[in-house]
Amino acid sequence: MALSLLYNPVDYSSAHGELIFTLLEDAKPFNSTLYPDYKYVCDVYIAGILETRLVAFPRPNDKIGFFDIGNVVRNYLYPFFAPVAASMRAQKVGEDYFYTNVTCRFGEEYGNTTYTNIIVDTQRTYFNHYNGRLIGQNTILGNYLDKALSTRPYATPVYRGAKFCFIPFLPTDDTTINLVVRAYNGTTQVATATVPYTPTATSSNEMQLFNVSPTAINAASPGLISSYIEYYTVQFSTTNITDDSVYRFNLICEAKYDVHTVHFMNRFGGFESKDFSKVSRRSLAVEKSDYGAAPYLINSSGVPEYYNTQKVYRETRRNYAGTWKEKMTLNSDFLTDDEYTWLEDLMLSPIVYVEIGDYFYPITITDSNYEPKKSVNDDLTNLTINIEYGDRFNTQYR
Repeated sequence: MALSLLYNPVDYSSAHGELIFTLLEDAKPFNSTLYPDYKYVCDVYIAGILETRLVAFPRPNDKIGFFDIGNVVRNYLYPFFAPVAASMRAQKVGEDYFYTNVTCRFGEEYGNTTYTNIIVDTQRTYFNHYNGRLIGQNTILGNYLDKALSTRPYATPVYRGAKFCFIPFLPTDDTTINLVVRAYNGTTQVATATVPYTPTATSSNEMQLFNVSPTAINAASPGLISSYIEYYTVQFSTTNITDDSVYRFNLICEAKYDVHTVHFMNRFGGFESKDFSKVSRRSLAVEKSDYGAAPYLINSSGVPEYYNTQKVYRETRRNYAGTWKEKMTLNSDFLTDDEYTWLEDLMLSPIVYVEIGDYFYPITITDSNYEPKKSVNDDLTNLTINIEYGDRFNTQYR
């Protein structure tokens, strides 16, 4: 008689998907006389602490027991956004935020007695990404090791005065990450700079959030992105991969409209940026509470007065409370097919900020539908999104 682990989640699994373990005890579940009310037991340890105990009955036909711990694990991830200004490495995100370490210990229960720690599984790491539709694989994250965590197309525009433009990167060890920036005027490479960064040695899965905006690059290498530079490329280079991640940023100037930069958590759990540089419109959603009142006041002479001596009429509908929320409609420049595909992550993102000055305000994208356009069907088009700020304000109470 032996308890055995039949299946466990693959490496780089998402905490927001199924995390399935299956077990089989080859004798006891088949003998209800000697082992009455037999059940499998799973103790879930997160960061070395027992967080919950799960119990599962054997399946009737083959007595296999299974546990899906995904809905437990995802509650112990706390993504956050805290970029450092004017630094090309804006943030490092590790345990409890980008990933969590989990150990499952399996046992059994019968005859009202629980036997724990019969099988102690190895520590496994689960990540704050989501997969979407998978074809022939169990997780997407394994395809992005030592690469940029992004589906961003090779070439995208960036506002020349941008202070923040984020791309996340996932190193698998503490090997130095070199950001190689090359600046161009036309087809001529004008300048280049290599900026090295080293991940924390104790955390091989620590996500690095890089700011590759013109402002951050010039802070690291003064004058590299000068006024006559038309575009620049950023290459993420390590010794662990041969096909380094390279992105081109076409510099744009927009004097006619305000540029609104939106930062969003993408499917991989890192943050990215998109400039909305065309016309924007602001609106207010207003809610008021009121009560009715008589249109007159009886004075001491018994005469009804509809207005006072200053000729101000009495209110018959009195607003005693008012609240309002701010909304905006933002428009991008013309997008390519690949940009539309990339920006699906923006529309699906649960955490989005709009940059105002040097501050980041939480917003919600209120659009409930998204159609990735294709130029063969629609020619070149722009993306329009409707946003709502996360705060609500009060007017004067009466």
